[in-house]
Amino acid sequence: MGHIREIYEEFEKRGAGAASILAESIARMQKFLQKHSYPFPVLSDVRREAVKSYGVYVRVNFESVNISRPAEFIIDKDKTIRYIYVGRIQTDFPPDEEIFAVLDGLKG
Repeated sequence: MGHIREIYEEFEKRGAGAASILAESIARMQKFLQKHSYPFPVLSDVRREAVKSYGVYVRVNFESVNISRPAEFIIDKDKTIRYIYVGRIQTDFPPDEEIFAVLDGLKG
């Protein structure tokens, strides 16, 4: 989520938006968001339905319990998934250039 915040200006330049889905309770998210602002919607998936549907749910691993892997999906205007990156650990993100290339390809 912080990764997308850092490069969000590039999304806007490309006419793209972003949203983040966290496998957290609303109360816990609100507490976090009081200290950290984001220029895009941050949504709660307290029942873990979205993260399970997208295949990024983690019941238990060495760094977490009952959350999701960091993942980035690019979905076009027709609601077709055009890009998927699922991180191995919480600090694993795709190269920015890879994301920008996909976004640029959607323009044409």
